[in-house]
Amino acid sequence: MNAGQVAALIAAVAFAVGVGAAIYALLKLARLATEATRYLTGMQQRTGELIEQAHAAIDRANEQLTKTEAITANVNEVTANVAELTEHMSALASLGRALATGPVGKAAAFAYGVRRAVSLRRDGGNRGAVTAPPAPRSALAPAMGRLSGERSTARRGIETGSATRAIGRPPR
Repeated sequence: MNAGQVAALIAAVAFAVGVGAAIYALLKLARLATEATRYLTGMQQRTGELIEQAHAAIDRANEQLTKTEAITANVNEVTANVAELTEHMSALASLGRALATGPVGKAAAFAYGVRRAVSLRRDGGNRGAVTAPPAPRSALAPAMGRLSGERSTARRGIETGSATRAIGRPPR
């Protein structure tokens, strides 16, 4: 073999090795493309599920926001009503204060006092009146009167015995 044939043989072997390596690389690349296709298909399915879940979560959030807006509108309405009620109560309180402290209130208080006095007088002074128990009689009572410059308890308006009477009540 001459040098040209050896060079051609070396070139043919190198070409065959190069073609074999290229075929091996293409087979590996085909497997890689198949695996990548399967992986991307799985990711698309999972991504679709995630997107559906995200849409469902967004829909639930929108429903809750709608409910919250309705509640907020109701709260705003209640707040406005309470403010209006507060204004009315303030006006009524000032009106009541003016009535109670003005001439109408004084006339009402006077009328109540007169009615109360008349009813107490008619009932003998026992209705609603709190009475204290009678003071115990002691031997020192006349002496106490003398010490204070009075001669007897009758002079101070205190009557002894069972003939005591209330103001405005005839004796028995």
